Amino acid sequence: MNNPSLIFPAQDLSPRIRATLWTFVALGVFAFIVSLLVGSADRGWQIYYVNFVLWTAIAQGGVVFSAAYRMTNGTWGEPFRRVGEAMVSFLPVSFVLFIGVFFGRESIYPWLHEATGKEAWLNAPFFFARDGVVFLYMMWLSYKYVRTSLRPELGRFRGQTPDRFRAVVERLTSNWKDDQQEIEASKAKIAKLVPALLISFAVLYSYLGFDLLMSLEPRWSSTLYGWLFFLHGFYGALVVITLLAISARKVFKLEAGFATKQFHDLGRLVMGFCMLSGGFYWSQYLVIWYGNITEEIPYLVMRYRNPLWAPLTWYYIVFAFFFPLAVFLSKRAKDKPASLAAIASIILSSLFVERFLAVAPFLWHEQYLPFGVMELAVSLGFASGFALTWFKFIGIVPLTAKTS
Repeated sequence: MNNPSLIFPAQDLSPRIRATLWTFVALGVFAFIVSLLVGSADRGWQIYYVNFVLWTAIAQGGVVFSAAYRMTNGTWGEPFRRVGEAMVSFLPVSFVLFIGVFFGRESIYPWLHEATGKEAWLNAPFFFARDGVVFLYMMWLSYKYVRTSLRPELGRFRGQTPDRFRAVVERLTSNWKDDQQEIEASKAKIAKLVPALLISFAVLYSYLGFDLLMSLEPRWSSTLYGWLFFLHGFYGALVVITLLAISARKVFKLEAGFATKQFHDLGRLVMGFCMLSGGFYWSQYLVIWYGNITEEIPYLVMRYRNPLWAPLTWYYIVFAFFFPLAVFLSKRAKDKPASLAAIASIILSSLFVERFLAVAPFLWHEQYLPFGVMELAVSLGFASGFALTWFKFIGIVPLTAKTS
């Protein structure tokens, strides 16, 4: 039976905020199309690819955060778990964007134009087929997990759902039994889905790091690169979960659902993954430095000594690792949502720079930085599109239960 004390919370964006986000999306699409038409296709596809790999890994990392939370039997941050699960809504968009990468492959993948000795692996048909299968599998597994996770909650709101969402909720809760049976069935399925999702993310996103980014320089290799890719995706997801939770708390007045202590715990988790990802980055750097192998050293020389890329490299290192490590030592920085949002925004900007450095130095050969109004517009368009899909999802799935 449904719990009559529960009411479906209104979590709809105001028309003004929605219009603003759609405006940024439209400007991003317009800027990208203009770049293709005026002879700047290489720059257009370059920033498209940077944002594609950034937001795809973050969206997947959000779902994986929920799975990790369940694996550890967490009880401290149920609303944050739902924030992460809502990121699944971007994965279909991400797959469409991956199809778009196929049309820009000539501007993105150098191995299409030069002999690498790896043609059996690095060829367009095989590349897009295998990576497409990976994205489809991860999207299917993520949706199966999220639906199983949220079904008991949605079932409690059957009959109370707004008309515009009723068809979706009824489809997600078809063949509903009583609450207790649904909870037990959900727990049994989740016990299998959680390890499958965690293992798949670690293995397949490590592979995608090698395929999508390291292949941009086919002669360079790092056995840690794939690990860094999926770890940065999870680190970025924690940061974006922080920003989205703070935004939803303010926009939908959910102060009761997001307590100060919960933000403190989330801040400590971000700090922990800051230290972990920094340790991985240092491990990669150290091995390349003391190995001094001809095939590996140019990667570091380009990023640390080239005046075009060196400032960005140090921005990333300082604001992705040292800055959060220092400020999170303060309890007040983690307790206040406003300061936590500012810190999270800075970390997110540094992770964007990391993805930019993973792509641009391999593809850009001019003597000026390829970042201007067009790149800014496209990046804001991607971020706004991500936000729109997330807010659309939480209009259907409540972040916190409210009682009448």
